[in-house]
Amino acid sequence: MKIIAVVITYDRLDLLKKNIEALRQQTYLPDKIIVINNHSTDGTTTYLKSCLDIETINMDKNEGGAGGFTEGISIAAKEKADWIWVMDDDTIPRSDALEKMIPYTANENIGFINSWVIWKDGTQHLMNKPRRLKNQEEKLFPQKLNNNCHLIKQASFVSLLIKGSIPWSLGLPYKEFFIWCDDAEYTLRITKGGYYGIQIDNSIVLHATPTNYVASLTNINSQQAWKLYYGERNASFLRRKEKGRILFWLSQINEFRLHRHKIKKRHLPHTEEKIIMKASMKGLWDGLFFNPQCHFLV
Repeated sequence: MKIIAVVITYDRLDLLKKNIEALRQQTYLPDKIIVINNHSTDGTTTYLKSCLDIETINMDKNEGGAGGFTEGISIAAKEKADWIWVMDDDTIPRSDALEKMIPYTANENIGFINSWVIWKDGTQHLMNKPRRLKNQEEKLFPQKLNNNCHLIKQASFVSLLIKGSIPWSLGLPYKEFFIWCDDAEYTLRITKGGYYGIQIDNSIVLHATPTNYVASLTNINSQQAWKLYYGERNASFLRRKEKGRILFWLSQINEFRLHRHKIKKRHLPHTEEKIIMKASMKGLWDGLFFNPQCHFLV
């Protein structure tokens, strides 16, 4: 069985070094590590030249997480990986994280396997909580699961093991998303495509973000507002796909109203509110016309 690890990095050299060292120390080693360097400017490129055991893809520009994962998954699939282990550079897997997922790879019904993602204090990372299946949906799964394993619909790209045949049959993530929603969309596409997703509680990885948070209109700050733009735009596109044009337009009008209300309710300083409001409104507006294409391997 061939497993290729794919790591996306951009200007976080210290964390990347910890990530790579953790991958090198796995009790079940991946057959190959591919690092997608999203045009870093902090010495990452020079460091990666010294890593002779790693394949590095230096992007011509920063393609965001979505573009990086699309590139890495495409390369790994074309190299005939049976499973593709994807993560960001701030993901630090415990030494047995991959080993704990391996027993479930033999199940042909499983399309992706997700680790249990924690923050620095050992609590579950709020950003990486997967969507669990409902009780009635779990009954449809043909195999009995143990206590460490749970069925899920969606997961993040923080330590996600993807069946290698899926990029060929269901396509690649939307690289045009740049950031946010790409992992939720892709994993949901997999489960809707007839596969199951599972989370393994004893496959543990650290997501080394500065704080344990999940970004939303109620807590995002002006420094992160640029991410909010992409989130609202991408989520709008996904709602349009799900609802159809007429229902989408009606719901989108309501989204404009709700978002404005939620931001105003925070009583932020004027400059802070203006930046967040602009990012949110522009994302919702651009989402009316945003139409990325799903790319398939050839």
